[in-house]
Amino acid sequence: MYSAVLFDRITMGFSLAVHIFLVSFGISLPIVIGAAEFIGIRYRDRYYAVLARRLTTALLVFFAIGTASGTVVALELLLLWPKFMALVGAVDILPLYIEVFAFFTEAIFLSTYAYSWSKIKNGYYHFLLIIPVILGSVGSGILITLLNSFMNTPAGFNISEYLQSGIITGVNPIAALFSPSAFYEDPHAVGGTVLAGLMMVMGYFFYRQHRSAGESGIYYRKAAKLLLAISSVFAAFVIYTGIYSIEMLYYVQPEKFAAFEGNLVPTAHAPERLFGFFVNGKWIDYIAIPNLQSILATGSSSGIVPGLSQFPAYTWPPLIVHDMFDAMVLLGFLVGIYILVTDVLLILGRYRHIMPSVIRRISSIDVWNSRLLMWLAVLFSVLTFILMELGWIMEELGRQPWIIYGVMLVSQAGNTSQSIFPIMIAIIAFYIVIVPFTFIYLRNHFRSRPVEDEIKND
Repeated sequence: MYSAVLFDRITMGFSLAVHIFLVSFGISLPIVIGAAEFIGIRYRDRYYAVLARRLTTALLVFFAIGTASGTVVALELLLLWPKFMALVGAVDILPLYIEVFAFFTEAIFLSTYAYSWSKIKNGYYHFLLIIPVILGSVGSGILITLLNSFMNTPAGFNISEYLQSGIITGVNPIAALFSPSAFYEDPHAVGGTVLAGLMMVMGYFFYRQHRSAGESGIYYRKAAKLLLAISSVFAAFVIYTGIYSIEMLYYVQPEKFAAFEGNLVPTAHAPERLFGFFVNGKWIDYIAIPNLQSILATGSSSGIVPGLSQFPAYTWPPLIVHDMFDAMVLLGFLVGIYILVTDVLLILGRYRHIMPSVIRRISSIDVWNSRLLMWLAVLFSVLTFILMELGWIMEELGRQPWIIYGVMLVSQAGNTSQSIFPIMIAIIAFYIVIVPFTFIYLRNHFRSRPVEDEIKND
C-alpha cells in the first residue's frame, strides 16, 4: 500500500510539474500577443505586428499540447485519487465545471483570432478577439487554483460530521469555491505562473537579439523590450501578493506558517530564520535576524508566532519546506532586483543627457549590447522557472500529510491497486517525450519561416 501511494504521489508530482511549465506559456503568451498587436496597430509598427503573428503560432502549439496535458492530469486525478475526487465531486466540483466554459471560450476565440488575420480589415476589431483568449486562459488558471485553495483550507460542508461518520452534509458550493485561502493563494500563484512564462520568453528574445542584426535584430530587440515591460508589471504584482500571502498564512494556515518559518514552539520576539537544519529536536540556523519574524507577522517585536508543537507531530509537513521557503524568497528577491536594475539602466540611458556626471557613467551601460546582461537575462529566465516550480512544490509539501487539510490524508485518498502501474509509467513516458517534441517542432517551424521574410511581406 505504501509503495503504491508513494508511486501515485511521484507520478502526480512529475505530471503537474511538467503541466505547469507548459501552462506558463499558454497563460502568458495571450497577454504578450494582445499587447504586441495593439502597439503594432496604434503605431503602425510592422515589427510588433509580426511578433503577434509569430507568437500566435507558438500559442496554438502550447494550447494544443496543454490541452492534451490537462486531459492526462484529469485522468490521473480520477485514477490515482478516487476518494479525493469523490469528495471534491460532492463539495467543490463547481470550479471544474466553470473551468470548462473558460476553456471553450479560450478555444473558440483563439481559433477565430488565429485564422482571421486577413479576414477582418479593421485591426482593432481583430485585436478585440484576443481579449476573451486572455480571460479564458487566466480564468482557467484561477479556477484550477481555487480547487487547490479548497485543499488547503476546506470549506463549504460539515467537516466535523464528515470526520465522524464519513457522510457529506451541509454542502455550500459557493463557500467551497471561495475558501479562506483563495483570496491570497490565487493572485500569487496565477501571477507567478504568468511571470515565469513571460520571463522564459523574454530570455529567449534577449539571447536572439544579441545574436541578430538588421531587421531581425530590430525585431528581437523590440520583442525583448515589450516582454521586459510586461514582466516588470507582473513582478511587482507577484512580490506584493507574495508578501500578502505570507501574512495571511499566519492567520489562516498557522501550521504551514510555522513549518515555513522553522518554528518548533510558539515564540515571542521570534527571529527570522534563514536556512539551517533540524537536529536533535531543534533548529540549527545559519542566519537568524532578531525579532524580524514577529514584526513581519504581527507588527510588533513582542508578537507571538505559531509553532509546530501546537499540532500533532504526525501532521507536520516535511521540515525541508523551511529551507525551500527561504530559497524561494531569495530567488524571488534576486529576480526582482534583476528586473529593477535592468529597468533603471534603460531609464537612465534614455535620459542620460540630463543626468549628473556620476550617474551618467552608469547610464552609459548598453543593456542591449552587453553580453553580461544578455546572459543574465537567460539566467534569470531559468531561475524564474525554478522559482515557479519551487513555489508549487513548497505549497504542496507544506500541506502534507494531508491531501485536504484536516479532512483527508494522502494515504487515505490514493489508489493502492497495482494494476495502475503500467498506465502511470505510460503517462510519465508521455511527458518525457512531449516537452522536447514541442520545442523541437517550434524551432523547426520558425526556422522554415525566417523573421526577415515576414517583416518584408507584412
